[in-house]
Amino acid sequence: MTMSLAAGADSPFSSDRNEPWRRWLTVSGLLLAMVIIHGIIQAGLPALDKALLTDLGISRGDLKAREAIFFLASGTSSFLVGLVTRRIAPNFIIFGGLALLAATLWAYAHAASIGQIYAIYPFLGLCFASVHVVIVVLLIHRNFESRRALAISIALSGTSLGAAIFPNLVIHLLKEESWRQSLTQLAVLPLLAMPFLLLLLPRNGYVAGRTNAAQPVAEGKIRRTGLRLACLMVATFGTFYAATSFLMNLFLYLQDVGMKSEMAAMGMSSVFVIGLCGKAVVGLCAERWGSHVLWLVQQAILLGGAILLTTGVIAVLLPGLVLLGIGWAGCYVMTQVVLSEYFAGPKLGQLIGAFFLFEGASSALGTWAAARLFDAFGSYQVGFSVNVLTVALAIGATLVFRRSVRRDIADA
Repeated sequence: MTMSLAAGADSPFSSDRNEPWRRWLTVSGLLLAMVIIHGIIQAGLPALDKALLTDLGISRGDLKAREAIFFLASGTSSFLVGLVTRRIAPNFIIFGGLALLAATLWAYAHAASIGQIYAIYPFLGLCFASVHVVIVVLLIHRNFESRRALAISIALSGTSLGAAIFPNLVIHLLKEESWRQSLTQLAVLPLLAMPFLLLLLPRNGYVAGRTNAAQPVAEGKIRRTGLRLACLMVATFGTFYAATSFLMNLFLYLQDVGMKSEMAAMGMSSVFVIGLCGKAVVGLCAERWGSHVLWLVQQAILLGGAILLTTGVIAVLLPGLVLLGIGWAGCYVMTQVVLSEYFAGPKLGQLIGAFFLFEGASSALGTWAAARLFDAFGSYQVGFSVNVLTVALAIGATLVFRRSVRRDIADA
């Protein structure tokens, strides 16, 4: 009998793996992997921006083009990950991503030009995709018959937890060392995480193609139509474009309005600490009130934060950061929950991967556009105003999607 890398003794709902404590160990493993990979890439590396701008003598638009490359690469990689999970176990992909991250950070520390940094960011995109939405949704959908929204929200909160930790850690390292030496030290962390993940993640894994009959009833009542797909795309574009644009330019923006680097790092960390709490709460609330309602509420909170930050008024920056943290955390989780419900089926991995490619492209455009508009106007005001409009557009699309789906469920 032939066997793929993903095959093994553990089936998705075997009596051993179906024990609650073992399933929640898997969630803990996903949380840890996301803390390391996402925290370093999305929050640790941006904290080096000032040092890179000074050392390399480049503009912000040139620097932030690396994030555009990264988001496009992470989206493409997520699509590929969705395909290969039919043959390779998710835990193999996670360990591969950790090893690649260690090697990539070491190479980053030796980069001598912005062109070399651009060449490194596609590999960071692949690292990011190795433990992101596709992997999280697959493992949770195959191991959990209920409480999926809560499990997904806890696993995805690793992004916020890592982002709360790494800006301050990097700033601390920069006080004693160069940005190159700081990166070399960060490269050790993915390797240190591997022994813990060996204990937490499923031993053998499984292929995404296995079926799971235990789908929530509501999922089978939702028909896929062109209008609904278009609404999902618009809603996803609006939130990912705007939120990532704010987050990837936030460290520089806070320094522009007068904060020192330490305070800017604390401000950035506070967004993710708030988001960490928000992700856990939104998962619990979704179990009670439904994913679509929570998605709309979080988009409205994100819109409020976007408006306050765009004003540039110091007095409202703190409330704006709070709302940004809560709103983006909720939108980030609930987008994946809604998509996993809508695309539930044997091709879940491929469809989620394809959609995340779109999410990556939206994030890339938002990050790059805000930086380029800063170069053109000398301020983030115009770029952030565009962000406000895209979130408002997302809310409108979500309302149309929710109304259409509710008709399906009522008629079933």
